[in-house]
Amino acid sequence: MAYKSDGYRTVNEVMQIAANCYVGQIAMADANAGGLVEPAVVAAAGPDTASRLVGPVNAVVTSPTYDATYKGDLATYDTTQATQVANDPAGACLVRVDVLFPGDIVCFPIVKDTMGTAPERKACTTGSSDGLTFVVAAVDTTVSNYSTAYCSKGANRGVIRKITTGATTTQTFLVAFPYDIAVGDEFVIINLRVGETKWDFESQIQGADSSIPYTSNYYMGFCHSMELQNAGEEKAYITIGARHLAMY
Repeated sequence: MAYKSDGYRTVNEVMQIAANCYVGQIAMADANAGGLVEPAVVAAAGPDTASRLVGPVNAVVTSPTYDATYKGDLATYDTTQATQVANDPAGACLVRVDVLFPGDIVCFPIVKDTMGTAPERKACTTGSSDGLTFVVAAVDTTVSNYSTAYCSKGANRGVIRKITTGATTTQTFLVAFPYDIAVGDEFVIINLRVGETKWDFESQIQGADSSIPYTSNYYMGFCHSMELQNAGEEKAYITIGARHLAMY
């Protein structure tokens, strides 16, 4: 579930939906469906120029129902008089949205393709004595200078490095890991990086996708930090590029 944290303000707006929305999704401005917000979509260009992101949905105001797939409340889009008078409270379905401003930080779960699937975490099959390369079983193709390897087991545990030559098996670095890399050392390998980063939503629009090779379609942002040690609990703290926000 994505959430916003900026340390000094939260602007929370009640907004009418234009499509089914789930708590934890990032909403974007609706263009033509009669409402105000709808779930964001994966990037359609590199960088994306079509979506105008508003912010995370943090609550359903009107007749919420729990959804086991999305692990949160569902807001059901309705347009007719009959469906609206049956709502509690009566009327079009509303959600609460934390509006994003330039500089705000969003905490995204990092997942592979969809929520509940952890990023690639592989044991090293060929190490190195100079700390500049290692080989793992095939992973999603990494992107030169836009992917990351984090050592979660071995002498370099806790050390993170930017991958400078991307591939499916052999990962290469210009800045060495400080200690020799041994067979059996474990690495988390993701297509995000600290600092300026390319990123995109996973299929449920609740997290950041670790597996896409960001060469064509992506959003831009600044990644302040990542939490990668515990499998299934990976997170990225990202300021979304202002060009993608609704007020720009």
